[in-house]
Amino acid sequence: MITLEKDEYVILEIRKHWFFWLTEIFLSIIFALLPIIIFLVFGFLGLIFDIYSVTVFLFLYSLWVLFVWIVLFVFWTNQYLDSWTITNHKIYTIEQHGLFKREISVIHYENIQDITYGVSGLIQSIFNFGNLYVQTAGARTKFEIKGIKDPSLIQKKINEILLKKKIK
Repeated sequence: MITLEKDEYVILEIRKHWFFWLTEIFLSIIFALLPIIIFLVFGFLGLIFDIYSVTVFLFLYSLWVLFVWIVLFVFWTNQYLDSWTITNHKIYTIEQHGLFKREISVIHYENIQDITYGVSGLIQSIFNFGNLYVQTAGARTKFEIKGIKDPSLIQKKINEILLKKKIK
């Protein structure tokens, strides 16, 4: 998706932590099973259970599962295509919004003013993921990547690159 310059090489590619994908799968499974649970509760209460209601339920449930599957596919697409690519010259950010909108930004190292990260909450602390913020002097002043593994290490690597750039 990005074209590197002649003497440019990739140092690190960052994607969201696996915990986000697992959460989306778990929620999709719950939403897929919810109609079955509701139908069984009404069935055991004796409110529905004739052949017509079962047929209609199976048809509507098939449509529901198809909808949940499509939503899960959109989640996966966003998860897979969102990335940060750190090279020896600059940082490329690729953000996928839905299925048909992608935003690609380039952060030049000489424009970076500040790099901070945040890990908040018990889950993020246990699984060691959080958000990384890069503040620049460009037109778009703040870049954020949410839910990356070990944001302190990423911050350290970018700072090392910045230090090497300033020494030269």
